[in-house]
Amino acid sequence: MVVHMTMRQSIGFFMAVILLAPLATGADAAQLRCSFAVDKIDFGDIDVLPGNSIPSTGNVRVRCRGNPHQHVTICPNIGTGSGGTTMIPRKLDKWGSSTAKLNFQIFWPSGSNVWGAFPGPPTPPVWHIQLNASGKRTVNYSMPSEILAGQQAALKGVYRSNFDGHTLFKYWAGTHSDCSGATKFKTPKFTVRARVIKSCNVSATNLDFGQVGNLSSPVDATATITVQCTNNLPYKIRIDGGHTGTTNPANRKMTNGTHDITYGIYRDAARTQGWGRWNSNDVNATGTGFPQTFTAYGRVFAQPTPPQDVYTDTLTVMVVY
Repeated sequence: MVVHMTMRQSIGFFMAVILLAPLATGADAAQLRCSFAVDKIDFGDIDVLPGNSIPSTGNVRVRCRGNPHQHVTICPNIGTGSGGTTMIPRKLDKWGSSTAKLNFQIFWPSGSNVWGAFPGPPTPPVWHIQLNASGKRTVNYSMPSEILAGQQAALKGVYRSNFDGHTLFKYWAGTHSDCSGATKFKTPKFTVRARVIKSCNVSATNLDFGQVGNLSSPVDATATITVQCTNNLPYKIRIDGGHTGTTNPANRKMTNGTHDITYGIYRDAARTQGWGRWNSNDVNATGTGFPQTFTAYGRVFAQPTPPQDVYTDTLTVMVVY
């Protein structure tokens, strides 16, 4: 038996498959990324003798990418640094010494709070930034810093602290009071440096022999010389020959017109060791960082009395170091 089938019309069926991808929204649209660059804090060459605080300023540059107009919270934790084990105060190590330190501090903002790390104290600042329409933002923050006052006894030399491994800059999306829930972080590196220079200051009182009726016998008086030099710095104190330029400490002259009075200045109360401007008759000492006082012993010798009037000489005290 033969069966025939005649198809008078064919109908085709086409199936279209559409794959739907989920649409990203909010924080899922672009992964938030931030980077941090911290400048070196360099106090340069410093003189600690005045005992004042010495300021400097560093800079933190923040670059973030994410969603347009996204809010970001940043907590820049800074630890002790390599110079010490405390944040109050932080310390710089002297190059070549295992014990010499220099106290310093990093503040926020404008020197009002010590810049620390959570949970503190002290705590770091909390920064809130908002990305622009392109999902980007670069912000600079200052790091006010200070060599702390009252360190006159610091030794001369280079001091530094390294903050490699002593930072943890945490951040996360949104506006938050801290970064306790943040999982994103960076550990930027920076250093702090200062060089204590050798320095001396000197001052002196007048050597005043007072009013004298005659010079038939010696007249004695004293003056005070005060020197402040960097700790452990050797120095020499020299007194020149006055307006005559004499090299003999016992042959200085006070003058008035054509008249003069011979006098001397000595290092000892017995007035046997002259004080002049040569290695053989200067005073040698070593600085402590604090003022040191020396007595200059003056003597007007017995001599013919010149006409009554005021006799003067001007001397220069030199500190050589």
